[in-house]
Amino acid sequence: MSGSMLHVGFIIPTYICFLSIVLCSIVRIKVYNKKKIELTLIGFSAFVIVLLINFIFSASTSFGNYGTVISLGLLTFLVIFYFVSKNVDFKYYLYRVLKFILILSLIGFVLSIFRLGTSTQIGDGFKTITIGYVFYYYWDQAIGPIIFYRNQGIFWEPGILAVYANIFLFLSLFVYKNKKNVWLAVLCVLTTFSTTGFFILLIQLAVFLKKNKLGFLKKIFLSFGVVFVVLILFLSFSDKKNSAEDEAVSSYGMRSFDLYSGFMVAISNPMVGVGLNKEAFFKERNKFIPAEISEIFEVIEERGNSNSIMQLFYTMGLVIAFLTLYMLYKQSFFEEQRGLFFVIMVISLSSEPLLLSPFFMFFVFSVVLFKENAINDAMNNDLLMITDKK
Repeated sequence: MSGSMLHVGFIIPTYICFLSIVLCSIVRIKVYNKKKIELTLIGFSAFVIVLLINFIFSASTSFGNYGTVISLGLLTFLVIFYFVSKNVDFKYYLYRVLKFILILSLIGFVLSIFRLGTSTQIGDGFKTITIGYVFYYYWDQAIGPIIFYRNQGIFWEPGILAVYANIFLFLSLFVYKNKKNVWLAVLCVLTTFSTTGFFILLIQLAVFLKKNKLGFLKKIFLSFGVVFVVLILFLSFSDKKNSAEDEAVSSYGMRSFDLYSGFMVAISNPMVGVGLNKEAFFKERNKFIPAEISEIFEVIEERGNSNSIMQLFYTMGLVIAFLTLYMLYKQSFFEEQRGLFFVIMVISLSSEPLLLSPFFMFFVFSVVLFKENAINDAMNNDLLMITDKK
């Protein structure tokens, strides 16, 4: 539900399937905690109230987008409630799921070399090449005379796979400290050829080197690895720069424009933003079209903003945006490396429109229930220790 091709092409069936699984899982819980039910209802109600206030006072006039976000928010809170009620170790299961997704993506990357699969249109004009709706590839990459498809896994573009691969790398480096999975994550990021993904990868490796004392040979080996990543990053950036010179508009140029236009709309509507409707955003954004871009306006006329962070500011206003970022920073799972994880999330969300999807809202809303759960667990542990001593 957070970037997959199935969500792009089959959003309603995917949502119904996911919601059914979550509800069935909740029904199977034997004992319900009244406090957790209350916190879930309070958190979801506050979320809905904020959106309703935004709808009333912003420039948005259609409730359709709000209904979608509320539905995704409901799903997010139900998943949080289930995990908390069952006392599930979220990090462990996330680690396992991401490993499966990365292995699957690398299998698809190998298959794409042989040009297997069929060209298919999914959703509203979204083209892809798929093998049985399991493996996907479409975006090509050139390094000198060699042309191949970038690894995108089950997602609509390689950059999204790079986001999840970097989260898996974070877990492998700083939580579970598994060398084999570190190499798996690095290989997956490299095959995406995502410039943002490479940048986040280098940040994590630099932090790891700073925090850990390694032997001389290990430092040399890792240094060569970093140089290799930088070299691929340079080649990838050079290819994208050449493509930008040949084309009327490039992905780099579009993301720069997304940052600029989102910022201008946000500071022009600081209190409640323009709301969730694209039409309201387009109307306000078009006031700030630079002369250089006006010549290719037809290319960007109906294009949404790919920068989730800027989208948050121009849709919801400055107060709610800063509150959301604070909640993201205070997420309940990675307290020891909270700053690094926050940096990874902010950079990732600045290049992909993913913030209002269940996986990423999960981290934002985790402070509502998981913090309370952690406090209760700590109190219970203290009581157990006192009892044991007695």
